[in-house]
Amino acid sequence: FGLGMRITADKQLDVARQLLAGMGNQLGDAFVKEILEARQTVESELVEQRVRVDALKAKLAELNSKEAKHLLSVADQLVRRSVWLVGGDGWAYDIGYGGVDHALASGRNIKILVLDTEVYSNTGGQSSKSTPTAATAKFAAGGKSGGKKDLAMQAMSYGNVYVARIAFGANPQQTLLAMREAEAYDGPALILAY
Repeated sequence: FGLGMRITADKQLDVARQLLAGMGNQLGDAFVKEILEARQTVESELVEQRVRVDALKAKLAELNSKEAKHLLSVADQLVRRSVWLVGGDGWAYDIGYGGVDHALASGRNIKILVLDTEVYSNTGGQSSKSTPTAATAKFAAGGKSGGKKDLAMQAMSYGNVYVARIAFGANPQQTLLAMREAEAYDGPALILAY
């Protein structure tokens, strides 16, 4: 996740919105307003916005102006994008924790999915900060002496982070609900998947 890349996307969205607003007389004021004011929270609203943007691109392709060509090049920015960071517990709790914390603290609409096996899976089962107290692992046969880091509580301490814990095999409906809620939440979201 590069902050510079995100700023570029934000600027492209601003440019697209300004160009679109300035072309109301050519494209139709009602059509322009519909695109600019469209809700894009849930999946069905995003699908509707994609249809509107496709119609916009078709109209722009018929126009032969500098503004139309410029808007055509950035029109896809008018559809809200979903940014998900996906990694294991070793990344989220230990090695990449600084980045995870920075993303959650940013307040941006960033979603994080942590696949928590409670050990470093890529090293063959070494205990990690996500390993529960007294759990045995390949390289901790005597049991882990320290407590498990509570990433959910740390994320909740910011006060503006959506947090959910799921178990993929336990309840598929709850998993789907948590993922949809995280996606619809306007701000940072963390899902811990056990």
